[in-house]
Order: sequence, then C-alpha cells, then structure tokens
Amino acid sequence: MVNDNENERIPETMIRKQSERERVAFLLSQVGSCAAQEFTRLLEPLGLAPADAGILRFVARSEGVSQQALAAALKMHASRLVALIDDLESRDLLVREVHPTDRRLYSLALTAKGKETLLAIRDVAEEHNRLMCAGLTLSEAAELQSLLSKIAEKQGLSTGVHPGYRSIGKKSSSTTRRSLQNTKPR
Repeated sequence: MVNDNENERIPETMIRKQSERERVAFLLSQVGSCAAQEFTRLLEPLGLAPADAGILRFVARSEGVSQQALAAALKMHASRLVALIDDLESRDLLVREVHPTDRRLYSLALTAKGKETLLAIRDVAEEHNRLMCAGLTLSEAAELQSLLSKIAEKQGLSTGVHPGYRSIGKKSSSTTRRSLQNTKPR
C-alpha cells in the first residue's frame, strides 16, 4: 500500500496489525447499525421510532419520573426532550402531571394506550432479539450478552439507555436523530 501524502509504502505488517486490532470495533459498529435499522423497521407498524420506544419503556419502569430526571437519565438536554414528550402526549401515549412534591416539575406517566403500546413494543423487542441472534445457540447468545455487557460497562454506557439520546436536537447530529427516529434502511 502506498501513502499518498509521501509516496512511501506503508509496511504490510502495520496494515495487518491495524485491521486485526480494529476488527472487533468495526464488527460491533456494523452489527449495531444493522440492529438499529432492523429495530426501526419493526417499530414502523406501531408508528413509533426507537427514541419513542425507549422513552415509553423508561417511563414505565420509573412511573412518575420528572421530565428533568428523564432528561438526566437519557443524558440529553431537557429542552430537547420537550418535543419528544409533546409528540408522545399528543398521541395519548403518556401524560404530564404536576409533580406531587415540586409544582415546578412535571411527572410523566403512561396512559392506558401507552401501556398497551408498551406491550406491543415488548413483542417487537423479543422479535428483534430473536432475529439478531438467529445464528447463535442459546449459550452463545448468553455469552455474547455477557461480553457486550462488559464492553458497555467499560465504555461507561448506562444500562438500557441508548447513547444517541445525547445528540437528539443538535444540528451536527441529524444522522443520529434519524437513526433513532423513522429512518428506513437504504
């Protein structure tokens, strides 16, 4: 291989070491992109984006959570969360209520329709997991989950929170927003 900048040859041993070292990270990125696209596709019949599903799931696990606490848990700016909450509320999937101890805050709760939708999301998530692990035995899938959990912990990722929420609403992150929202695979 030739280095265009200096017309020097890059040693083949350097190229092989680099590709071996980066192979796991690339495969994680490749599979992650595929998984995100597949989850988006599976949610489309429900009229939901992955970000919507994640918010509904979080609110269900933390009934009465304030918008500010939700924004902090998702590691996103509270003002960016407002539009997502507005949309879910307009579709009668969740409701804002005055916080019981702090009138300046709103608590979030699922509506009856939101709870029904959450059950459908669980079915989608189970199908998504089945499709993504189709080539693995049960023990291989368990081992993969264990290994990926170790990587996620080492990277400081919050359990059950997609890191893409941090970028929602930022101009430079339109691709991240699209990957969390209604983007069809190309």
